Amino acid sequence: MTVAIITGASSGIGAEFAKGYKDRVDEVWLVARRVDRMTALGESLGVKYRVIPADLCTDEGIEAIRRALESERPSVRYLVNAAGFGDFGSFDEIDENKVRMMIDLNVKALVLITHMTIPYMERGGRIIQLGSGSCFTPLPYFNTYSSGKVFVLHYTKSLNYEIKKYGLRATCFCPGWVHTEFLGKATAKAGVTRPRDSAMKPLLNCERVVKGCIRASDKGRAMYVTNWYTKLQHLLFKILPDPILTRLWLGMLEKGEENGK
Repeated sequence: MTVAIITGASSGIGAEFAKGYKDRVDEVWLVARRVDRMTALGESLGVKYRVIPADLCTDEGIEAIRRALESERPSVRYLVNAAGFGDFGSFDEIDENKVRMMIDLNVKALVLITHMTIPYMERGGRIIQLGSGSCFTPLPYFNTYSSGKVFVLHYTKSLNYEIKKYGLRATCFCPGWVHTEFLGKATAKAGVTRPRDSAMKPLLNCERVVKGCIRASDKGRAMYVTNWYTKLQHLLFKILPDPILTRLWLGMLEKGEENGK
């Protein structure tokens, strides 16, 4: 039985990857917290699917995937680690528990799920890790999230080299601002430093960028950067010193007031 495992599958980018891979495998495994959302998605796919309820910020949630793998012993054709969340604000505005959750979900869960899944993958298998355009620039007030994505980028590039001998490839997906629930949740809190609405454009079409990433993964590329704006960020990261990049980022921010301004 060939499967695609998609974390963060209840909405947004994760759900689009489930749609993109549904016709390539015997079964799609959907992993997230919201069972109702995953069930509705699974029914819409028109293929066999399995819902794995899991809070990947916890060890128990991560181990739920391990138990499913050990029980079914599938041939994993695709692994997509799309689960993640971010929060804007300075170090003293973001609750310490949220900082821990960002690290546990965006970094720890991604690495552990990857390691436990690779033994079930055969030649031709593909791994996609959700990076971000934010990994190309030091970002004050988005520090924990963007720094975690730097880790994901370097981890994925290194992993791609290590697993080539097994006929596997890993791709770090680095999109810009994508039209998903992520932005609304990350910018919802009043009184934090966050990007101006005008800075979060162009908002990319989720279906389109996921299709582009799947094509890049099929070709074995270690990194996929989406639109021209994010590609420009990547180029500037290579040629400009950090202080200039940081000033450019700060120019895109506004300080929200407690009244929600």
